[in-house]
Amino acid sequence: MSTPKNSIFTNTPYTTGVDVQLSELLSYKQHGKMSLNAKRLPATRKLSGNYLSNIKGRGMEFAEVRHYQAGDDVRSIDWAVTARTGKAHTKLFQEEKERPVFLLVDLSDSMIFGSQFAFKSVQACHLAALLSWQTKQRNDRLGGIVFNQQNVAELKPTSRGKGLMSFLHHNQMLCQKVAFKQTQKQSLLLQLKRLSHLVQTGSQIHLISDFSQLDEGCYKLINLLRRHNQVTVWQITDPLEMQLPKKMLKANFKITSLKGSGFLRNKNQQHSYQTAAHERQQIMQRNLLKYGIAHYEVSAANPLLEQLNAYAQ
Repeated sequence: MSTPKNSIFTNTPYTTGVDVQLSELLSYKQHGKMSLNAKRLPATRKLSGNYLSNIKGRGMEFAEVRHYQAGDDVRSIDWAVTARTGKAHTKLFQEEKERPVFLLVDLSDSMIFGSQFAFKSVQACHLAALLSWQTKQRNDRLGGIVFNQQNVAELKPTSRGKGLMSFLHHNQMLCQKVAFKQTQKQSLLLQLKRLSHLVQTGSQIHLISDFSQLDEGCYKLINLLRRHNQVTVWQITDPLEMQLPKKMLKANFKITSLKGSGFLRNKNQQHSYQTAAHERQQIMQRNLLKYGIAHYEVSAANPLLEQLNAYAQ
């Protein structure tokens, strides 16, 4: 992607769209109160604990016992106290004040791409920053995993501002592919496994990636995470991945993908490219719908806040 003209970035937190500055991520603090509506997908299982979200559950923190009143949930009756006193009593629960929030941020090689406004990796960091500031605004505990092709940073949930700054710092560093101690080659599947060991039951989980590495193993792990947590999938996309411009037929551009490379030579090949991309997207949407997982598409072709206004309450 050629570096966009500076005028494109006027009044946006983006500097170049190719890399990320910490100041860009800090600028989302002012948007921490933005409230997003998750899509109204059916909840196949209630969460443990209570949280003001689309998936409702009863608070699990016991508060007190009082006399049963008409309209109380019979499931909350304290049978031990009722038997001891001879009068019906019901348990009251108070809302849990904190909830662990985990962000999985994919900055691997397929994310280092953008055809119009910004790299997908840059958009992922901006989205992660917004979600991080929202987490802090709610006084929830923030943790997560940030990874690129060679390195991974794992952060346990903390409610301190220091934890948020550490998370933003790792996003900036790994987006620029700054090498820490190199480990084995990282992948989405490997990080989902890592996340499944890190999360606590009743957590809110945000998965941020282009999901180019999504396979059956990843689906199984996402479904496993979904069973006891609220999972939201944020797919970072670029228009060029779904539809190739017609002028590419005349320019004889070379196309490279995870499955190989070649030249686009006729309209049939162009149509096949678009059909395959559309089918992959439909399969992903069907699988996530089957699991009852909210799915957002965020394009790297436009500023983040312009797109999220459509989801704001």
